[in-house]
Amino acid sequence: MSNRDTLPIELTHHVRDHCLCLHVQRAARALARRFDEALRPIGLTNGQFSLLMALNRPKPPGIGSVAELLAMDRTTLTANLKPLERRGLLRVSADEADSGAACCR
Repeated sequence: MSNRDTLPIELTHHVRDHCLCLHVQRAARALARRFDEALRPIGLTNGQFSLLMALNRPKPPGIGSVAELLAMDRTTLTANLKPLERRGLLRVSADEADSGAACCR
């Protein structure tokens, strides 16, 4: 970054003290840590708990609908399903009615 592009430290302090996005992110991380602590005895993270709750439906949901609900891309969701499947907490299978799209039980 050139001297011409350097931001004044006062601007950095202003953002630190007033930026809603920054404050919401910090609060979300602090809250996530609390839930991780509470869920540790059952061996889950807050993200895994949320994922399992999103899958708790009368019929197995498709990957796309779960990804949309959790605001995740399908690749990230698939990666997050694998450890839960290895633990036997869910099963990922192809949905024959939907051209092979995966679904979870």
